[in-house]
Amino acid sequence: KMAFGFLQWHKGSALYGHMLLLSLITWLAYPAAAMMTPPTKKIVLIGGGHAHVQVIKALNVNTRPSNVQVTLIDMQSAASYSGMVPGCVSKLYTLPQVQIQIGPLAEWAGIDFVQGKVVGMSLEDEEKKTVQVEVSDENGEVTTKEVPFDAVSVDIGSTTRDFNRIPGASQYCISTRPISDLVVRMKKEEELLKERLKNGTFEAAHFVVVGGGPAGIELSLAIRARFNDMLDSNLSITLIDSSDGLLVHEAPACRKALEGVMSKYNIDVRFSLLVDEVTSSHVHVYSSKDQSSREKIPYTHIIWATGAEAHDLSWSLNEQCGLAVSETRGWIQVNSYLQSLSHPYIFAAGDCCEIVNDNKKSPPKAGVYAVRSGPILIENLTRFVGANKCTQELVPYHPQDDFLKLLMCGDGTALGFRFGIPLYGKWVWKLKDHIDVMFMDLFDVTKLPNLDEKKDEYDTAQYDAAIKRPPPMGVDEAAKLLLRTDD
Repeated sequence: KMAFGFLQWHKGSALYGHMLLLSLITWLAYPAAAMMTPPTKKIVLIGGGHAHVQVIKALNVNTRPSNVQVTLIDMQSAASYSGMVPGCVSKLYTLPQVQIQIGPLAEWAGIDFVQGKVVGMSLEDEEKKTVQVEVSDENGEVTTKEVPFDAVSVDIGSTTRDFNRIPGASQYCISTRPISDLVVRMKKEEELLKERLKNGTFEAAHFVVVGGGPAGIELSLAIRARFNDMLDSNLSITLIDSSDGLLVHEAPACRKALEGVMSKYNIDVRFSLLVDEVTSSHVHVYSSKDQSSREKIPYTHIIWATGAEAHDLSWSLNEQCGLAVSETRGWIQVNSYLQSLSHPYIFAAGDCCEIVNDNKKSPPKAGVYAVRSGPILIENLTRFVGANKCTQELVPYHPQDDFLKLLMCGDGTALGFRFGIPLYGKWVWKLKDHIDVMFMDLFDVTKLPNLDEKKDEYDTAQYDAAIKRPPPMGVDEAAKLLLRTDD
């Protein structure tokens, strides 16, 4: 009242005094309102892996708080779904069908996308942490961009083991990674073979696949499916495995079924062999049981499908800023919350990390674990930066002990393992195809809704949670159904 009376007296106008008083009140209230505005929080996602695509979708602009900014960094604008790649090699899918368009997905979600190569992090200043990215402009000039963050997550998968260590491997072999390069290279080799058949210079094709894991097995079968009709009896395929047998940790019945499949499709499997060198015409191997026993295996085409190996980025971050990685393999070490053991604001998921748990071994390098970790990563990233209505306590990830393994045979059939039971037939392929396509559809921007309604909760459901499952059938009936191998 005193202030209002003073203003009336000073200006001789009640109206003018009232307006001035309102301005004064607003000015006094503004700092308090500003203090109530939550600070901006920045989440950076390095890599468009199976876990991160779920984070991108969940942290869309209509779901995340307005003070949360998300940036995706990847060298490519599309990420290949590893589970469908052998099907692509066998020509059951096209390349676009096995790729998640992460650039358009980020745009749909209102997330910044930086296309470039991560070369390091600046962590000296806790208040100004940044990811360093090499980006190229339209003229091809490379510059380093600093992307600030409060929390960063790494989901970059893995590279092919020993590809750069074994002499001649990187020069002569077709690597399974990057996956898109594998598909393009196989298409090119097919065109060259067709040309040689046409001009009469073709004699025979001998494909050698190095690596007897699931990837090597499926690629051997994919090659048979892709080239068999074209080359007929002039096609031979050899699979080189370093162990005593294929998938030695599976149940005897499953391994026997796999042996039958490899025999059916005429894949020559060589066991207990290690590669010493690759030349332009032969792969030099020696016995894992007797190093003096050596052999040269001829080839016309050679595929390098060995196990997973850490990307150089893990090692460079270890050297640069002390990021905890496993001593011999270079996997980013995380706890059960997918949180770095050395830097709590760094998270990792998928093949690039190793979960350090006193009570349990880290899960194997398989896509299912990256997929299942996605919802956990959504919870923990948002809770870490205070962008979750729930408690800030992080959620542990409990990897499943086993999972349904499905190997495509390239001809519209597939072989599956679950609970020590082998499953085979066209119905198994249809099951695998349904699971894979269902996952891919979740991130197809042409099938995603318009973001026109604000949502209060993140989508942290597992990707298959929405499936309507029929009631369980009787034990005997189920057993008979699972053992069927007909159509």
